[in-house]
Amino acid sequence: MKKILLLLLIPGCLVAQTHFIDTNVLHMSGDNVNNDIAANTFYNSIDTCDISWSIINDSLPTGWEFSICFPDCHNIGVVNETALFLPNEKSYLNCHMYPNGIYGEGIVQMEIITNNTYRDTVTWIGQVNLSSDVETPDPKNKSKLIKVTDIFGRDITNYNNKLLIYIYSNGKVEKKINLK
Repeated sequence: MKKILLLLLIPGCLVAQTHFIDTNVLHMSGDNVNNDIAANTFYNSIDTCDISWSIINDSLPTGWEFSICFPDCHNIGVVNETALFLPNEKSYLNCHMYPNGIYGEGIVQMEIITNNTYRDTVTWIGQVNLSSDVETPDPKNKSKLIKVTDIFGRDITNYNNKLLIYIYSNGKVEKKINLK
């Protein structure tokens, strides 16, 4: 008995990997007293990559802002760009979230299209908590604490377990909570 080996060849194309991204979901966190929080990964080109990116979702608390660094750092408000990467480049891919003193959780999602064929999504999840840090003013600092109020602007005497507004002589206003 003879065995016949039958090969069926189907015309098609062989596609090689052109790039990879180190991490597609990134987490960052901080307190509402932080000016910004950030997390980064890298876009790695294996071959020449013509890319375009755009922000497809920015679910942020009211008052938050964000900026993107890919491949260059952009101003707040830039939500798309194109670039060309040569083979074997490792490009910085970053998101900064600016909570502007507001606590909460936000998400920014970027879609990257490579060579008009491949689609990748990178997601940044930022969490900002209320600061539990109550500082005493530095006497050497020109700015002096002039008033502490509750969130309704009323003068208070009990500083424990309340969201407080600190008003300084230079116009600086801070929101803080003392958990003691």
